[in-house]
Amino acid sequence: MSPAPQSRRAVLSGGASLVAMAALPGGALAASLNGARDRAMFRSILYALAGPVSVAPQLLDSVTALFEAKFGASAVDVLSAHAAQAGVAPLLEPQEDAGREAQLQWLTEALFTGTSDPEDDGARMINYPHALGWKSLSFGKAPGLCAGPDFGYWSEAWSAA
Repeated sequence: MSPAPQSRRAVLSGGASLVAMAALPGGALAASLNGARDRAMFRSILYALAGPVSVAPQLLDSVTALFEAKFGASAVDVLSAHAAQAGVAPLLEPQEDAGREAQLQWLTEALFTGTSDPEDDGARMINYPHALGWKSLSFGKAPGLCAGPDFGYWSEAWSAA
């Protein structure tokens, strides 16, 4: 048995409410699309700061969440909007805006060191194994990622090669 056909009025009112939601300046759909665009732009900023290396997705997600916790969610939007207008490449140069420069320095340090807050000397090193600093070493890997857990080869006594 097939379902009863909907009336023309029901179909049109359902479509009209969808169009109205999308057309509203502060509508949920518009906010969702803007948020996704800002997240993609913010991720582009992180990739630019990281340089030509692969970056673990969990590092990107963690640094983004830590940045939001430190500077506020609006800081992601403001930095993303600036990059959308000026481009990502200019963010790699020294910034005239001291606040923006401090945020970019914070992001770079967080990516390369794995710390949860580069401005706090006692901060936890929650992203240590995925920190980009390890990629600059051709001779080393993060503890726990070389020869297994418990610091792998790092737990053995040092000896000359």
